[in-house]
Amino acid sequence: MKIAAAYINSVPGNVSANLQETLKMLSYFEKEQVRFALFPELNLSGYITSKEEIKKLLKLKTELFGQLQQFSKNTQIVFAVGFPEEENGRFYITHFIFEKGEITGKHRKTHLSPTEKIIFSEENRIKAFKAGKLIIGMQLCFETHFPEISYAQAKQGANLLAMAFASPKENGKEKLERFKRHLCARAYDNACYVLACNLAGTTSRGTTLPGLAMIIDPKGKVLAEETKAANGYCIADFKTEMPERIHQSKMAWFNNFKRNEILRQFYE
Repeated sequence: MKIAAAYINSVPGNVSANLQETLKMLSYFEKEQVRFALFPELNLSGYITSKEEIKKLLKLKTELFGQLQQFSKNTQIVFAVGFPEEENGRFYITHFIFEKGEITGKHRKTHLSPTEKIIFSEENRIKAFKAGKLIIGMQLCFETHFPEISYAQAKQGANLLAMAFASPKENGKEKLERFKRHLCARAYDNACYVLACNLAGTTSRGTTLPGLAMIIDPKGKVLAEETKAANGYCIADFKTEMPERIHQSKMAWFNNFKRNEILRQFYE
């Protein structure tokens, strides 16, 4: 099974252009027989930092999601994209999973950076989502720095950690090397594949975002990577038997030996 991590040059507030670039990338993946594709955090809205902007964009959500669902009806690809949400007066950074014309899952960001807390609210649930042979643990940018989230998703059966970023500054190659330092560990410690992609372009405040994509196997080996400017992607094979084989190993499935009874006190 082929999986893909992709990024587009997301323009803050230009939902129509961002949607077209996303659909263009998905159409290419369809030809390549990709079965799951991950796009970056807030890729459809661009990285926006004001409530007024978010409110304007939310008025476009029904039409936007209608087009995504229509595309999803006619493809074998399951895909995950980012767009803000509002509920009960609170705003959330959310990633949505589309499959066969339906929204089959959504992940709201549980850990926000200090600047994001000014605008957005935090979710309190950590889930894993099933899509065929994939069990997906979704994480958004800042969340990836907390190993416990990957562990919680692996405990729910996740075999793929889908990590969507909108991380600013650095250039693509510098950021890729930094990501490798912690994302390879998330893959290795939890016997999961990792898909990672970072938003390209700028934030609504003009801060540069370097696009990148990376795929890591359950042993922490980088299978594919991309850092070219504007739009980019990478594709690799997902082998279901690899995480299963690690789980059946006497030694390699480290989470099986974790002594939560002595660790729990440090989280209270």
